[in-house]
Amino acid sequence: MTAMALTHALERLGARHDLTAAETAAAVSAMMAGDASDVAIGAFLTALRVKGETADELAGAVEAVRSRMTPWPLPERPFPLLDTCGTGGDGAMSVNVSTATAVVVAACGVPVAKHGNRSASGNSGSAEVLQELGVDIEAGPGVLARCLVELGITFLFAPQFHPALRFAAPVRRQLPFRTLFNLIGPLANPARPDHQIIGVAGEPQANLIAEAVCRLGTTRVAVVTGADGLDEVTLDGTTQVRLVERGRVTRLVWSPADFGLPRVPAPALRVTGPADSAAKLRALFEGKPGPVRDMVLANSAAALWIATGQDLRTAVDRAASAVDNGSARTLIERWARLSRDTA
Repeated sequence: MTAMALTHALERLGARHDLTAAETAAAVSAMMAGDASDVAIGAFLTALRVKGETADELAGAVEAVRSRMTPWPLPERPFPLLDTCGTGGDGAMSVNVSTATAVVVAACGVPVAKHGNRSASGNSGSAEVLQELGVDIEAGPGVLARCLVELGITFLFAPQFHPALRFAAPVRRQLPFRTLFNLIGPLANPARPDHQIIGVAGEPQANLIAEAVCRLGTTRVAVVTGADGLDEVTLDGTTQVRLVERGRVTRLVWSPADFGLPRVPAPALRVTGPADSAAKLRALFEGKPGPVRDMVLANSAAALWIATGQDLRTAVDRAASAVDNGSARTLIERWARLSRDTA
């Protein structure tokens, strides 16, 4: 029955029709049940990409993934929770800004449940850089909960919570383009965060994700796209912001002047891999000035603005204090120790 749902979806896509949320959910469920061949999965993802995904299709796919994810009940839930996550695919090979942002914001006292994975399109994913920083990314649910409750930060490694997506993984690795699953990732956090800042590399995808968030429901989300193509708040030009709140999307534009920070060209953020990225983040947490610090402060300010409503310049100062007084450095060190504590 589930395999028929994917066949039906392929017939619809072949006729150049959009799918309903329910049709997409059924097709994605077939993939996660292991009832679909690699050929069918590849055809489905390619047809969606060529046609262009709709908000209904994305929302339906997210609902299907959420329905099969491993639950993570929290005995104590800090409120509200924030996630800092991007879709990737910008090709910039840059330092892990969103991961550093998670640490800085948590050091400011905002609880963060970061959802992430190994890199699919860049050269350093959040999972790889956290491993380099000493965090056990495959810690059990109890340890993850302790990290969140005791430290205000935790990392939810996507493969642990979405094992059913393994059936699509080989096909995704072979396709030379971003697929629907890249867009699902930031919207399938098992912690169901109240607030999110989602980095997206392109304007069409940013519109798509913002509209899907409206359908899925959340408290307050910013979908950000740098004019230079970064899937982050950028300091090399303007950042397009789609604020999703109360089921509505509001458009904003930020510039480096709004943060009181200097321009940072994207090439200044390039890294050769996880070890290089981790080294740059350690230097940041030690208080080293420069482009990495400025970018992380800008993105941390945006995350604080989402979570607390604090204005951007005040939030930059708050983030800078968390770095300069050693709170961020101490937090990553404590996180690394606690994540490896299996007692």
